[in-house]
Amino acid sequence: MEKLSLSRQFSIESHARAIDACDDIDELRKAAKSLLQAWQLQASLSEDFAAQLMGLQPRTF
Repeated sequence: MEKLSLSRQFSIESHARAIDACDDIDELRKAAKSLLQAWQLQASLSEDFAAQLMGLQPRTF
């Protein structure tokens, strides 16, 4: 696995501390759903980019 840059490691640690400090379950749910959506969007963009690099058609559903 590729090592993350120092700035990305810092961002992860900063956000992890904010999550640890949060006592509001609704706020945590909202953040988790937002992160889930961002993760899936990033995965989709990565798949499309890889397909483009290989000269393939991206999947459409």
